[in-house]
Amino acid sequence: MTSQPNPFAPHWLIRDIVISAHKAAVGPGGLLFIGDSIVEAFYWNSIGALPVLNAGFSGIWTEALEPRVPLLLESAEPSVAVLLVGTNDAKKDCTESALDGVTEHFERIIGHFNGAQVPVVVLTPPPIEQAKRLTSFYSPDAMASLSRRIVQVAEGRVAGLLDLQNAFADGSGAARAGITTDGVHLSVQAYKLLYDMLETTLAAQTVRRKRQ
Repeated sequence: MTSQPNPFAPHWLIRDIVISAHKAAVGPGGLLFIGDSIVEAFYWNSIGALPVLNAGFSGIWTEALEPRVPLLLESAEPSVAVLLVGTNDAKKDCTESALDGVTEHFERIIGHFNGAQVPVVVLTPPPIEQAKRLTSFYSPDAMASLSRRIVQVAEGRVAGLLDLQNAFADGSGAARAGITTDGVHLSVQAYKLLYDMLETTLAAQTVRRKRQ
């Protein structure tokens, strides 16, 4: 993917500017929510008592996100982070070999959080809702495979794990009706569910930290 022109580059530049301005408002000690367009569209400014710095980049994939993580950790100085990336790696015709490379970049991202001693809550990409506008661009099998890999990498190395691939799925593994707006991006209903899940997970993580 790195050899191809990046149509998202102008948008990412704008996002860099917006995120830099928002950092000053959030200040150190906030929550860094980093990832792709699903993160960018997350519309809460706080979770619990923590202000949220939204570092979502529409269209970004794991390899492209990886070098941004240490820079954001250094400049934002968050007390905790949430990570959601991988949706844009699981496109149509994605192979298991390609997912091997994605997993390596994801492992490096987790290493950045660990190296900075910032606890991170990892989310797997949500499932695809069939027969909607963007469904044909993504591979349900690749999304499920990548989510399993993310769970394996994250277990024992992160502060929390929310497996949206399972939490938002119907009995067949596809997204439940109404979870997305276009087959991939979350609906208002799903974002409310995600917010509640994050609030519960982060509250539990805070309690554990205070006991240590």
